[in-house]
Amino acid sequence: MNAIAKVLLYLAVVIVLVALAYLNVEQAVDVTFYPGAVLQGVPVFLVILGSIFLGVLIAGVIGAVEQVRHRFRERDMSRQLQELEAELRELRNLPISEGLLEQDEGPSSWVPTE
Repeated sequence: MNAIAKVLLYLAVVIVLVALAYLNVEQAVDVTFYPGAVLQGVPVFLVILGSIFLGVLIAGVIGAVEQVRHRFRERDMSRQLQELEAELRELRNLPISEGLLEQDEGPSSWVPTE
């Protein structure tokens, strides 16, 4: 069901973009990138589609960088978890020494603090 919803969403976006391009074929604008570089007579739909494409491209690059950072952090945390689990297994297998048992006065000596 999820794949069908994605396909329908993409189809709706394509239909809107094609309609936008069709309605704005005859309108032209001048595009200035920086002083001295001007493109004259560029159709409006090309400016809009180019802006959308650049936005998707930039968002994709940012998303990919974040995903890589997340994977590195996940790998580091997985290693740390394995180390801590190994340490916990070692501590659970340590014998209880007799000296500790003699010093323990039991639960009656424990008084909660407020």
